[in-house]
Amino acid sequence: MHLLKTATILLVALLFTTCLDEIDLGQGESLPDGIVLQGRINAGDGGEDHDVRVKLERLFIAQESNRPDQVVTATVTLENSEGQSISLPFRDGAYRASITPGDASFRVESGLGFRVRVMTRENEEYETDFDVLQQPLEVEAARAVIGTVEVENAVGEIDDVPAMSYDITAPVSYPDGTPTFLRWTLERTYKVTDLPVIAPFNLNDPKPCYVTRAFDGSNLILFNSLESSLDRVENFPLTSQVIDFEYSEGYVMTIFQEALSREAFEYFDQIDRISSRESSLFEPPGGPVVGNARDVNGLTTNVFGFFYASSRSSARVAVSPEQAGNPGFFCPLVPSQSPFPPPNDCDDCQFISGSDLMKPVWFPF
Repeated sequence: MHLLKTATILLVALLFTTCLDEIDLGQGESLPDGIVLQGRINAGDGGEDHDVRVKLERLFIAQESNRPDQVVTATVTLENSEGQSISLPFRDGAYRASITPGDASFRVESGLGFRVRVMTRENEEYETDFDVLQQPLEVEAARAVIGTVEVENAVGEIDDVPAMSYDITAPVSYPDGTPTFLRWTLERTYKVTDLPVIAPFNLNDPKPCYVTRAFDGSNLILFNSLESSLDRVENFPLTSQVIDFEYSEGYVMTIFQEALSREAFEYFDQIDRISSRESSLFEPPGGPVVGNARDVNGLTTNVFGFFYASSRSSARVAVSPEQAGNPGFFCPLVPSQSPFPPPNDCDDCQFISGSDLMKPVWFPF
């Protein structure tokens, strides 16, 4: 039972952590030897390329750390249910591919199933079940509304602080009555202008960077039409964010609505239930997360993870600095007391994770 609880905690941590190299669970028990396979194909929204991404992590027993070890030398193949396949090369931390809509050599259409096959240098072989791509449901509208949220301050008291809340209006059922299973994910993009103060950076003029990151919520945002009589949701709440420097030069929240198979929804629902579960001393630990990845040749005892297909539609909500109440800027940072301070994010905003000098065409600020 302890082993199952440890593996469950690991899977939840992998799902909710954007940088896998930073994971260190720190519990006393060692992790089980095994493999974690996480991946998806997102069918393109509005004519965009279909995006495929797979991550492969090896679990191992360590004395001082429980960090998973990323597998970067495997042969990873994506297959559809018509027998077509493409190779996924490793780059930028994952096995990836972009597929052009309408490409006859590898069809990506609703009703087709998709799976991943993996062969490692150690002759281990893994595969997932086929996950069927659903019909998309288009987002009608999304908006941002300013308000407040309760936040615990430094002395343990609850304060109401300004926050931006986001909601969505969209159909949540198919016209023919077929059940729908939806997941919403969010991505934020904001502008930061650096203010170089350290040589040689201070010889350069300030420049803007555009930072794009996944929005890290505490829970998954899911919808199951079998548990609702609604055909459409209006101003359905998604998340709230405390207003800070990210809103000081312009901010865009991108909302993705993913139409999932029932199997993919049930996988995410397991993750959500375990991550939000408040256990007491009298409750048993959560069970293992049931995925769709398996070992083909019997060399690995523990295989965890899931590969899924999603049809995405999206909406973007732009928030101006004035709408957010003109919060303070990120730069300049407090000067370092060191006589030889290392460069920081305000010396060069390209140091910020997720930053890019190229302004997105849809960013209005």
